[in-house]
Amino acid sequence: MYQPETQTVDSVLEELKVDASTGLTSKEVLERQSEYGLNIVSSIRTRSSWGIIIAQFRNTIVLLLVVAMGVSLLFEDIVEALAILAVILLNALIGFILETQANRSMNALKSLEQPEVKVIRGGILVHVLMEELVPGDLLFFEAGDLVGADARLIRVNSLEVNESSLTGESVPVEKHNKRLETSVGLGDQANMVFRGTSVTRGNGLAVVVFTGKDTEIGHIALMMGKAQAEEIPLNRKLNRFSKTLIGLTVLIMVPFVVMGLIQSTDFYSMIETAIALAVAAIPEGLPIVATIALASGMLKLSKRKVLVRKLAAVETLGGTNVILTDKTGTLTENQLEVEEAVIASRDKLMEVMALCNNATVSNGANEVGDPVEVALLHWVEKTQNGDLRSLQNQWSKLDEIPFESDTRMMATIHARENLYQISVKGATADVLSECRYYQAEDQIMALDNEQAEYWQEQTVRLSKRGLKVLAGAYKIIDKPTLEVKKDLVLVGLVGLLDPARPDVAQAIQECKNAGIRVIMVTGDHPETAKSIAQKIRMTDVDAYTIHGQDLRFSDNEDVDLMNASIYSRVTPEQKLKLVEYYQSQGHVVAMTGDGVNDAPALKKADIGVAMGLRGTEVAKEASDMILQDDSFSSIVAAIKQGRIIFNNIRNFVIYLLSCNLSEILVVSSAAFLNWGSPLLPLQILFLNLVTDVFPALALGMGQGGKKTILQQPRVLGEPILTKGHWKSIIVYAFIITACVLGSFFYSWEVENSNATQANNVAFFTLAFAQLIHPFNLIGRDENPVKNGIVRNPHLWVAIAFSTLLLLVAGTINPLDRLLGLEPISRELWVLIGIGSLLPLAIIHLLKRLGLLN
Repeated sequence: MYQPETQTVDSVLEELKVDASTGLTSKEVLERQSEYGLNIVSSIRTRSSWGIIIAQFRNTIVLLLVVAMGVSLLFEDIVEALAILAVILLNALIGFILETQANRSMNALKSLEQPEVKVIRGGILVHVLMEELVPGDLLFFEAGDLVGADARLIRVNSLEVNESSLTGESVPVEKHNKRLETSVGLGDQANMVFRGTSVTRGNGLAVVVFTGKDTEIGHIALMMGKAQAEEIPLNRKLNRFSKTLIGLTVLIMVPFVVMGLIQSTDFYSMIETAIALAVAAIPEGLPIVATIALASGMLKLSKRKVLVRKLAAVETLGGTNVILTDKTGTLTENQLEVEEAVIASRDKLMEVMALCNNATVSNGANEVGDPVEVALLHWVEKTQNGDLRSLQNQWSKLDEIPFESDTRMMATIHARENLYQISVKGATADVLSECRYYQAEDQIMALDNEQAEYWQEQTVRLSKRGLKVLAGAYKIIDKPTLEVKKDLVLVGLVGLLDPARPDVAQAIQECKNAGIRVIMVTGDHPETAKSIAQKIRMTDVDAYTIHGQDLRFSDNEDVDLMNASIYSRVTPEQKLKLVEYYQSQGHVVAMTGDGVNDAPALKKADIGVAMGLRGTEVAKEASDMILQDDSFSSIVAAIKQGRIIFNNIRNFVIYLLSCNLSEILVVSSAAFLNWGSPLLPLQILFLNLVTDVFPALALGMGQGGKKTILQQPRVLGEPILTKGHWKSIIVYAFIITACVLGSFFYSWEVENSNATQANNVAFFTLAFAQLIHPFNLIGRDENPVKNGIVRNPHLWVAIAFSTLLLLVAGTINPLDRLLGLEPISRELWVLIGIGSLLPLAIIHLLKRLGLLN
């Protein structure tokens, strides 16, 4: 087996036929993709079409129907048995269609999540999808990146990698590019990086040696077998819910059978009806409809540039009541440009900002790197009349200390002939603390207290304008060593403008109206943070701001923390503590983050939100949700959609249960009153398995109303159905039952209808009352016309289609005979219309009187 860790860098490059400076060409990449395939480790195991079909016959409803068919055959009722078989097949067909659609939607969501990596191809640093990596690719990575393939290190700068996903070792491993004398274990291969591990510090360049299933993590995946698809948490609740209903069904069936025996009801008819009631009581389609509702909502979010990574997050979104948000790129445009510079030495400031920089810019195109560094290069290029490349080419980079949140500085060392220079940029206070001098054009002068105070005042002045301020400094040294902590020469300040997003102010107001508190948590200067907060109307001029160095979590600080609107100069560790603090106060917290050190806070938050444009791959992996446009407004859209999804699921659960309960009550009440059979077994099956499912599915795909975001946040852990919802279900079912039995009784006693006609009146009254029932779910505070249910186009299509099915069932032979239906007089159709519309009027009257929600 090839062991690149025991080979020199040159021999590995020669083996892979790649140049260390230019990388592979497009043609070579295509040839190697054809040879090695895509860089994919494993796939999610999904059921085949045949597997889905077979699964439709392995559920409680089918078992009950098979028993019913067996009873029919036992009593030699062949027609009834064939009709039940048709219902079984129809139920399987509907289940197959719904599950196939759900799988397609979930696969579409999975395909949206494609991590990117940085590679050098054709001499240019570019972003590519991780799955497109091939052996021989030159892979560049820095703190926060995920390693996309197994690779041999070529160059490192203070590189440390977290390999706990492979080795279990939680301490990051320090890496080098030297050849190992002998082959060693995975955890000791310090000159290699492996797919799935994360860079915690520094940066490096490596050549890919293994991809896909040939990687170390690929070998593990092969041993474990294919990954299992994620189970939707809500479906687990719904499945438990269905099992509870089975128990309730038994409680209903037992007295029904006992009463039938007392009344000497035909045993065969009684058993068939009892089984039909059991089928009616079990909403077997709930999990599938829930999956479609979730997937549909998540696909809508993807169109808003929001990628939900974890399905459990959808349930939590609607309960979010605190958002801890970053400033840069989330509340602002992340389109930075240098607005003003306070210059001590013009040429030297340009040089420092060009050298202490990892971004690349090529004639305004192919920009790769941090937006701040890209903006600095554009500024230097513009000020130097496009002479950026020649300025950088005068120096050779030797080493680097990457930017870190605790030091808030970055440093590089470059060489030119026998001259070595350290270049530093970072937060003014931190850079000033390391400066002993400042340069006034060509003169280097001592930095006394008066001068230090001047530069701090300039920083505050720029920050009050909302600018992000960076200081630049340098030092000439005799030996190539990065001793940064003393005697730097300050050369000036750069103020970068990152304007507030135009849509943020409205989104902030929507949050306030919806009971969601927005708190800015930033590493920026407090004056910069306050300036942006005022521009987006998040706070007023006197907004209470806490500086990171003053942040305490003791009991006597509770009032201050609860009233703070802005936290400035905050470290990633403090972000984690803030999340924990607000959670301890009973809040459901959404947290935004982009850096590798933000991962613990993102993971701890109820909703971890990573930035798609500037976020590190480590942050994305730790998150529940990724904003592909980094916009705060997208968070608000996600919360709104989360509320819509949960409301949709709640609506179709209420709809199905109240419809099913009304069917049970109609039959059982008639049995107790000895009124005969207002519903036949096949009629119950037809209603439950054919007409009910389409309006329920449509309710699950609702778009919500304009007031959805104005709802107060849902309490975390709140069940799908509260006591108030159970009350509504029971009231809905009793009202529908009363109207159906009233119509049945009127047709029988007043209109002198025969048993078949009276049964038909009950059947059609119940059927149309159930089709109209979705409009009973409109809240009493909602506009009766302008609401999410009335404006749901799927619902109108479902009602029209189900109505067509009912009309076909009542007129087409032999379906009408199987369901026991016959032509109905005009007077009875009027009765059916009144009986089916009456529940709508009664229920909304009760809502207007405040007796129902």
